[in-house]
Amino acid sequence: MRNLSILEETIATLPDGHYLLDLCIDVAEQRTFVVVGNQTTAATKLLEFDSTNELAGETLLPFSASEHIVSIYYLMEQEHVVIALESGDICTIRLGSSGLVETVGTVDAGIATCHWSPDDEILALVTQESRLLLMTADFDVLSESALREGQCQVAPVAVGWGTEETQYKGRQQQNSTADQQPQQYTLSADDDMCVRISWRGDAQYFGVSFVHEKKREIRVFTRDGQLHSVCEQIEALEHTLAWKPSGRLLASTEKRAHRHDVVFFERNGLRHGDFTLSNNVKRVQELSWNTASSILAAIVELEDGSMCVQLWADKNYHWYLKQELRDCGSAPRVLWDPEDPMRLLIANADGFTCLQLHSTPAVAHVASPLSNSGACVIDGRSLLYTPFAYANVPPPMALHTLDAGDAIRYVTFAAFGTGNDFALLLADCRTVVLYICDSGKSIPYETRRFVLQEISARQIAWPAPDTLVALGTRGVAVVDCSSESPISRICRCDPQLLPLRLLTASSHIKHVLVHSSHGDVLTVSLETAEMTPLVKLPAACVEMDAIDGETLVVIGRTVRNQLYANNRLLSSECSSFYLRHDMLLFTTTTHTLRFAIASAELAAADMPIPTGDDETDSGEARRRIERGATIVLTDPVGDNVVFQMPRGNLETVRPRALVLAAVRRHLNAREYRQALLTCRTNRIDMNILYDHAPATFMTDLDEFVKQVNDPDLLNLFVSGLRDEDVTQTMYTGIVSQQHAQPSREAALAGIGSKTTAVCRALRPALQAADATRLMPTVLTTLMCEQPPAISAALQIIAALDNTEERDAALTYLLFLSDVDTVYNAALALYDLPLALLVAQKSQHDPREYLPALGALHALENEEYRRFKIDEQLENYKRALSHLCAAFLDNEQYWSELVQFTQTHALYCECTQLLSSHKRVLDIYKMYGDHLAQNKQWGQAAAAYLMSQQAVSQAVDAFVQNKEWQSAMALASMPDSGFSAQMVYDTAVKASAVLADSHMFSSAASVLFEYTEETEDAVMLLVRGSCWAEAVRSSLARNRADLIETTILPGIDSACESLEEDICEIRDAFAAKVDRLRVVRATPLNLMSELQNLPVDDNVDVMSDTASMASQFSTFTGTVTNASQMTGSTARRISKNKRKAERRRVRGKKGSIYEESYLVDSLSKLIDRVRVHQTAVRQINLMLMQFGKSQAASKLQVLFGELVSMVLKDGDWVFDEQRILAHTNKGQIDLVASGANVDGMSALPKHSKPALPSADSWKINVL
Repeated sequence: MRNLSILEETIATLPDGHYLLDLCIDVAEQRTFVVVGNQTTAATKLLEFDSTNELAGETLLPFSASEHIVSIYYLMEQEHVVIALESGDICTIRLGSSGLVETVGTVDAGIATCHWSPDDEILALVTQESRLLLMTADFDVLSESALREGQCQVAPVAVGWGTEETQYKGRQQQNSTADQQPQQYTLSADDDMCVRISWRGDAQYFGVSFVHEKKREIRVFTRDGQLHSVCEQIEALEHTLAWKPSGRLLASTEKRAHRHDVVFFERNGLRHGDFTLSNNVKRVQELSWNTASSILAAIVELEDGSMCVQLWADKNYHWYLKQELRDCGSAPRVLWDPEDPMRLLIANADGFTCLQLHSTPAVAHVASPLSNSGACVIDGRSLLYTPFAYANVPPPMALHTLDAGDAIRYVTFAAFGTGNDFALLLADCRTVVLYICDSGKSIPYETRRFVLQEISARQIAWPAPDTLVALGTRGVAVVDCSSESPISRICRCDPQLLPLRLLTASSHIKHVLVHSSHGDVLTVSLETAEMTPLVKLPAACVEMDAIDGETLVVIGRTVRNQLYANNRLLSSECSSFYLRHDMLLFTTTTHTLRFAIASAELAAADMPIPTGDDETDSGEARRRIERGATIVLTDPVGDNVVFQMPRGNLETVRPRALVLAAVRRHLNAREYRQALLTCRTNRIDMNILYDHAPATFMTDLDEFVKQVNDPDLLNLFVSGLRDEDVTQTMYTGIVSQQHAQPSREAALAGIGSKTTAVCRALRPALQAADATRLMPTVLTTLMCEQPPAISAALQIIAALDNTEERDAALTYLLFLSDVDTVYNAALALYDLPLALLVAQKSQHDPREYLPALGALHALENEEYRRFKIDEQLENYKRALSHLCAAFLDNEQYWSELVQFTQTHALYCECTQLLSSHKRVLDIYKMYGDHLAQNKQWGQAAAAYLMSQQAVSQAVDAFVQNKEWQSAMALASMPDSGFSAQMVYDTAVKASAVLADSHMFSSAASVLFEYTEETEDAVMLLVRGSCWAEAVRSSLARNRADLIETTILPGIDSACESLEEDICEIRDAFAAKVDRLRVVRATPLNLMSELQNLPVDDNVDVMSDTASMASQFSTFTGTVTNASQMTGSTARRISKNKRKAERRRVRGKKGSIYEESYLVDSLSKLIDRVRVHQTAVRQINLMLMQFGKSQAASKLQVLFGELVSMVLKDGDWVFDEQRILAHTNKGQIDLVASGANVDGMSALPKHSKPALPSADSWKINVL
């Protein structure tokens, strides 16, 4: 779907009095070497032209112009120009300052033809005696053989069909076999009888075409001169020969009685397809492939005797005549650039012309709703036109084929109106044909044909109905075509900007743009025909368009796939692009279609370009496409993109970015039905209808219902609602769209759920529009609320008068929800007829639901019936309310009420419902029993107090809750019913409960206040180490004897126990500190190496949360306990067992976890020391009080040594911790404190505890 356009046309002229004989190209320096002859003398020269086709030097050659040049070639490595003459001489011209010309050898028999291999290593030469010579680049002979001799390497392949004589061909054919004569092959009348050589692109094979026994024959040879195959004979095979560089086919021509065909042969010599040249071809002179094998150039003579060059290209097994280049002189020759496949040199006797070609699409760009998205393909004099808005016709077919009357050079679409009209420039470079398309589906027709008088154009643009712009070699012409005789105003370009290469009249801008090969972009004024510089692109482009806005942004793509927006590089892998009025689309060499917002900010350096490389991207910024696909066109206002695959077929896709752009455009225009249909067609989440502009949508709900007016579509929208902003999650846009959050919050004010808010707001609009027809949607809004309002839906259905409508609505409701849920909801409405109707539409057995509904209907008490229904539905609180109401009417339901309350533990609800009834006290009593059974003693005591009849239970509850003051106060009240003995027993019980909870002071207080058990009370104080209080209480109650019998023995015992504990802590602290010093002395690298030793499988299972590589002794180097464990095994181990195993492993000597274990143990020891500070001071004071200063001094000294030890090593223990870390690969490592643990999951360091005070606990007098 692309046409071959001429971007540049540079003409090189020869010095006066000279004519061209032959030429070659230096690819590296872009130089052209031309052999010329003098018209007045026989001298010949080698002229050198630079990259701008300006004459740069000349060298006199040692042969005359009468000598026929067989070949001229530039050897890049030797920097020589090699010329082979028909006489047999081979000359080399050394380039540079010396300009040495040397005849390196002579072929005595003369040279018929020769051709260098593409790798410049071998020269294939055929002598006048029909001998084939192969030479190296140093002209050493590799092989020599007779051209017509040799045995083919490729033998015929037998496919099992037998010989031709054994095949049955019918009786009549069998009878006439003897009369058949062998087929005669003749020479074409146009054959020049010359020999041709053509190499394959990889230089492994070459073909030779020559005349033998009055017929032309093509032979294929290998690189070393061995005959590979002989091509099959065809009638009137001609002299042309060109091997396709890609290696598949050899091309030649065949002249038949009524046409000229280009025929193809495979390497094995078999014929492989053909195509017919245009009807006006009289003779074919030469064929030549470009290096990409995409274009075949044919030098032909037309019927009128003129010579021209035809450029052919194939796609989808069809050959298109893309260009017909005329005015080529009497004997033109073509030469393709060996590296640039789109650079073509056409030479004749007067000089040569350099053409820069490129394949560009001719498609419509005008953003009009009436645009038919037309595309035109040139095929000789035929224009293949397809409006893709109405028909996607795959090439080589087209919806309409228009005959222009002559070969077409260029086609352009109008940049105004609907954009469906187009203009043609014919091959004579002067004739312009205008075509008009009245409507999208009509056939375009020719309206006008005129000739450009003052310019030979190669490109045209149609910016306005009465104005045409033509691009020539040195300028542009603005043509006023409103009159019968078009008037042209020529605008010459600055020579420094030449050559001009592109002419664009974009529908997005009000200017006509011209682009030069130096990167300059100029605007052309349609009024004055003057060119004004606009911007300079970093490189010359092959395609160009522009965006109009605050500033004009030029979009250009270079031949190296670079896409620019003014000076900014958008992509370095762009293979094609299309610019819409709102979006830029481009494909990449990594097989993606990408999108960017078409705006003036696209050229801003700080404007982000969505690349779509992020895998979490929503998909709007890019889309994966088939390898090698390029954009043909995009619907200027629609949402489809047409791609052409490398093999030629077309594919139409609807990218999400364009679909969403269309949806947003419809929503902004409040075209809700069209937006909804677009979402449904392209499977776009319909939440975007609301999320795009929540406040606007909520305001336009009536209009939304009016436009859509289809229950199915409305149901589809409502059922798809969910509490998610899809514009922030799914469809964030190419540029993230920031919605006004206040509008969203205002729309959801007081509701919270988007789905519920939309459903509630939409329902009145539906009912106002047509409640009957839109009843399904009304029910859908109720069912989509959160939670679903099934009861409300049933109430609406029950209110319907028409039986058919009610049945239909109920059927639809059952489609939306489970029938059991709807049945239960109908029962919850206490509407038994409605429940019966629902049950009848279900698959339930009537023998089940009819008796159940009948039993409910038989109940006379309405409240009791509702209680039964709610109990069945497990709505226990509602059931209780109805049961209480029934009880208030009739007390016969008391036992059932008690049982129901106890079964479902609804005591609080029941007390509230029966707050005015006397039986509520019984409920409080039952509630207290329930709480006491669950050991909620505090709440049970309160419930017992409310019952006013369970004082003893309340006292017991207070005692169990350890509220002895409340218990004793309640028991001591005059009206409590407690005797003195009961109060005594209560006090003893309370003391025992408090003592069990280690509340010894409170336990003693109870006994002191309510009993005479002084000894027991003092003993409790001694157990609680309340020494001073024990002495005071004994003396206050005249029981000094208890000091000797109870208190002093307790002090001595506590002192002895404390000394033992201090010694134990001291020894343990010292041992663990010493062990920690040994552990920390072990190098980190040794521990890291030992941890990764192989693990023995036959060992006990460790904790599933510990590492498998951590159970090695760092000192013995042996494996301890570690094994791999499956997940199922680990899950079977109880939590307590895992914890115990973890503690055992961490505490084991030599474990990698040992340091952490030691630090944790030392922390616990320090906490014990800190707690003992107060105990040591209190017991020392008691010892001093009773004259035991020696014992107090000993205890203080012992504890002081422990405190000093802790203060000495405490900082070192916690400040020098090493971290145990798990790496990402599951391994374990130790890193020093403060080290970088990136990439590791490190266990936190043990926090440093508060150290004991050095002297706050001391008694200085000791």
